[in-house]
Amino acid sequence: MTRPTAPDRTEHLHVLRLLTRPPVRGLLTIAFLARATSAVLPITLLLALAQSHGYTRAALVSGGYTFVIAFCAPLRGRLLDRFGAHRMLTVMGTVTALFLGLVACSIEFRWPWWTTLPLVIAATLSSPPLNAALRSSWRRLATDDAQLKAVHSADSVLEEAGFVLAPLAAGVTIALLGPRHAYEAAAACFITVTVLYLVAARRHQLGTTRAAPSSNTSRPGRDGRRGRRWLGALAVPGMTAILLPLLVMGCIFGGTSVLVPAYIQHQHATFWLGPLLAATSIGGVIGGILYATTGWRAGLWRKYHLLTLGFTLPATLLFLARPLWLLASLLFLAGLFITPLFINAFLLIDATTTDDTRVEANTWVGASTDIPNGIMAVIIGTLAEHHRWDTALLSLTCCAAAGATVALLTSARRPQPPVAAAVQRAAPAPEPRAARTPGPPGHRPSASEAAAPAADIGP
Repeated sequence: MTRPTAPDRTEHLHVLRLLTRPPVRGLLTIAFLARATSAVLPITLLLALAQSHGYTRAALVSGGYTFVIAFCAPLRGRLLDRFGAHRMLTVMGTVTALFLGLVACSIEFRWPWWTTLPLVIAATLSSPPLNAALRSSWRRLATDDAQLKAVHSADSVLEEAGFVLAPLAAGVTIALLGPRHAYEAAAACFITVTVLYLVAARRHQLGTTRAAPSSNTSRPGRDGRRGRRWLGALAVPGMTAILLPLLVMGCIFGGTSVLVPAYIQHQHATFWLGPLLAATSIGGVIGGILYATTGWRAGLWRKYHLLTLGFTLPATLLFLARPLWLLASLLFLAGLFITPLFINAFLLIDATTTDDTRVEANTWVGASTDIPNGIMAVIIGTLAEHHRWDTALLSLTCCAAAGATVALLTSARRPQPPVAAAVQRAAPAPEPRAARTPGPPGHRPSASEAAAPAADIGP
């Protein structure tokens, strides 16, 4: 194995210095805690409502929660882009804390389920998009492409680790306190962590962007401005190509989240429940670490297409996965590519979007997986209720095959150069501190510094 050269070692130290020193270290820690506690909430909410009102009504509340998150996340991101991050994050955080307290009261005092549903939806609607604000701010804290990739990699790996930790924490809390008190404890922890997150966001100016270009710069015409106003980040060239693999990922997530527990119950193999539910996230953590520590020299678009193929190809074999060991193996293999896909999606958004749509664009990453997640969960749930296991597995295979086909077709086409560079040149220049900061040997300018980032992200 070739030993790293002195410039490579210097670059690695340069990257590690960013991750292990304030403010990045503290922001990553508080983001991990916030995501883990937020992932505990829907689990405890479902069981607490089921205890009082049954699983049908509990699932209705939980499904409404998921769809509201999916459809309204970009709207919340747009509010930050339009009206300023600091003010909107504080207002939204305060309103969310109030509604979560009311939800906890409705569960503790066993209010009718139809009164809990609007409270849960209101708490979801007002939830501040702190994760999107954080991801849109990494580019200000990183000084070059290596640091930007490293911080997005660490962020995505920790997020996937939170999805491994959350079910374990929820199970322990429910076993110790019972479902109702477990939700109340989870809500209290989430509110506390959110307050700390809001303090960090204000201190480090998360979500703060440079002023948007004036109307006399190189902007679209009147029709283009009208389309951009309604579509927001979706009007940015390249966004559709970024979101398509995530739509396929959401279909696989939503289908397996219902198929796995139902199929295990049908097989009377309860001991497989934990390994199968955790297989995808464990693969995501391992894949994210491997991706972050390897020097894969290729353009972001080419990586994105290859990673999409890596995720979809194991999933195309799901129609064979009646044995539980094969199902677990395929989910693990597909999971290896999940975190690298998310990392590349955030890096592509960083390179293609402009400052006036950056927060909203980051929210679309989660929304594009949540929307098909909910739809496919309903479809697979209906098939599972009638024990149509082969049809359910074949449906997931077809989704994966469609994703693989799109990846193969688009890999042969070079994406259009992003418009971010042309618009960013009309924006105020970066802070002098960042411009004067020398990079390590072999330093390449980041997407925000380069005059033509298309060379960095092309195939």
